[in-house]
Amino acid sequence: MGPVGCAFLLSLLLGSFLSSFQKKTLQSVCGRPVHSGRVVGGKDAAAMRWPWQVSLKFSNFHICGGSLISDRWIVTAAHCLQPTWIPFLYTVWLGSIHINNLGEGVIHHVSRMVIHPTYNNASGDIALLRLFTRVTYSSSILPICLSNVKKKQLIVPGSCWVTGWGKLREGDADNPTTLQEAEVPIIEHQKCENIYNPLAPFLPQAQPVIEETMVCAGDLNKGKDTCQGDSGGPLACHIDGIWILIGLSSWGTGCGTSFPGVYTNVTYYQKWIMSVISRAEVLGANNLTYLTSYSLLYCFLWLYWDPPVPLGLTFYQDSRKCS
Repeated sequence: MGPVGCAFLLSLLLGSFLSSFQKKTLQSVCGRPVHSGRVVGGKDAAAMRWPWQVSLKFSNFHICGGSLISDRWIVTAAHCLQPTWIPFLYTVWLGSIHINNLGEGVIHHVSRMVIHPTYNNASGDIALLRLFTRVTYSSSILPICLSNVKKKQLIVPGSCWVTGWGKLREGDADNPTTLQEAEVPIIEHQKCENIYNPLAPFLPQAQPVIEETMVCAGDLNKGKDTCQGDSGGPLACHIDGIWILIGLSSWGTGCGTSFPGVYTNVTYYQKWIMSVISRAEVLGANNLTYLTSYSLLYCFLWLYWDPPVPLGLTFYQDSRKCS
């Protein structure tokens, strides 16, 4: 990207910043895709079926999935991010099921990364991304709902859906270009613990492998599961007529094996999500200042710096935790 491209980028972002806010409320649009009817063992998804699905990119490389939860916020897995890196170098791509066809989708730059303070490997594996500019809703771009925190207990159905551009099989060299979808059974918490920790019944005082902050899902018989590159993507459940974000693809042993996938329990962290978003709105940070400084810094880096390969492309090759 040369100086002319950088100038165009800055003017484009400034123009987007000055655009008007969305008129539709979040509650009236979330979890209601227009279309109603590979993740390992999955199939190609239909256009507009999962309009909240995003691809998290670093230096134009897909590293993880994520979900749009409002016109300004994305939720993904904490392990997808490097907190020491500049947020603006991350982008989210949304609006199309074809990951290589940028003409169909929309790109937004990240202005802020908020990683859960308890994150430690698999625990607390959740992060929020604030976008520089607001997303314009359409039939192919809509947020997914979060559960109603006022309810004492959310009744999760027996099976939910996972989506992503992760590998179709463990060890594959390439990722699919079309978004994959798969319906996977929800696995009871204690059963999942027994699978990952067979000694659990004999060691009741031991620290559990599957914590209360996690949800397990996967079709162990048909090999339907998430894999490398699906991390941070949604585990979505159809409840009371709307789609609700229940989990984020986090970790697991192998892909489509006898071990289920383990997901971050979004419901558990929902109060934290709402508090982060609320504080950001109340503070009313000067986005124009951030936009200008980060845009110029971004252009400088593109011109003079050869960025390293993100860890998400090379790390944990024996786990689904990164692409």
